[in-house]
Amino acid sequence: MYDVVTLGECMAVLYPMEPVTMDHVSTLTLDIAGAESNTAIGLSQLGHRVRFVSQVGNDSLGQRIRTTLAQEGVDTTYLLTDSDAQTGVFFREWLPDGARRVQYYRRASAASRLSPEHLKSEMFAGARIVHMTGITPALSETCAASVTRAIELAHEAGALVSFDPNYRAPLWSVEAARVVLLPLMAQADILLLGHEDAHAILGTHNEEEVLAPMPGFRARVVVLKQAEKGACAKAGETRVTVPAMPVSEVIDPVGAGDGFNAGFLSGWLRGYALADALRLGAQVGAQIVSQTGDYVHSRDKA
Repeated sequence: MYDVVTLGECMAVLYPMEPVTMDHVSTLTLDIAGAESNTAIGLSQLGHRVRFVSQVGNDSLGQRIRTTLAQEGVDTTYLLTDSDAQTGVFFREWLPDGARRVQYYRRASAASRLSPEHLKSEMFAGARIVHMTGITPALSETCAASVTRAIELAHEAGALVSFDPNYRAPLWSVEAARVVLLPLMAQADILLLGHEDAHAILGTHNEEEVLAPMPGFRARVVVLKQAEKGACAKAGETRVTVPAMPVSEVIDPVGAGDGFNAGFLSGWLRGYALADALRLGAQVGAQIVSQTGDYVHSRDKA
C-alpha cells in the first residue's frame, strides 16, 4: 500500500555551485531532478510510502536516477526502461542576479515516450493520492494521453488526484498549455497552483478569482502558492492564508514549489487542518530554497 504515487519525468541535471553561466563554468554538479520525483522524495522524507512511475533509458544516467530514488526511499518498481531512447538531461545556469535559467535536452527522451499502454491498474492500487503536474503532458501527445489515463486509473482505485499545472514556457505556448491543462485540472481533487501558473493558465493571480469554484471542476481544495507572499487555500467554505516561512538566505529557489507540494500533501494525508497543511508546505519549501539543488538530500539531513 502506498500513500502517494507520482508520475512524470525525472532527468539528470548538471549545474554550477556558484553564480556563473555555462560559457564560463569549469565544474558542474550532477544530480537528478524532476517536479514529480522531487515531490516523491520530499514525501518519502516526511515518512510516507511513495511510488514513482516513469521511464528512463537503458543508460548510466537512468541507472543513477533509479539508484538515487531508491536511496531516498522512493519505490521504483514501475520506473520502466526504454532501451530505444535516452534518459533526459538538462542544464541549469546560475545567473549573476540569482535567477536560474534552464536548457533542456529531453526531446524524444525515454520518459517522453510514455504511453497509456504502459500504465496498469496495479501501479495505483491502494494509493491515497496520485500526484502529477502539467509538465508531463507538455512532453508529447502520448504523455498527455498517459496523464489522462493515470487520472482515470487513480479514480478507479479510489485515490485523490493532485495536480500542479507547473507551466513551463520552454516546453509550449500558453495557448497550447491551456487547451491541454484545463481539462486535466478539471478532473483533479487537489489543485496546487503557483501564482505564475495561475496567471498563465487561468489568466489571473488574484486570490479570490483563483480560489473561487470553477464550473465543471471537481477540486475539493485549491491552493495558491505565492512564493515570499506565502500561500492561501480554500476547501469548501474554509478559506485560509499563511505567511511564507522566513529563511536567512535564499540560496536556490528551484524546487521550492515541489517541496511545498510534498509538505502540503503530507499534512493532508495526516488529516491536518488546512492552515497546518499549508504551514508544513511552507516549511518544506523554505528548506529547499536554503540549499542548492532541487530537493534536500537524505545525507544532508543526517
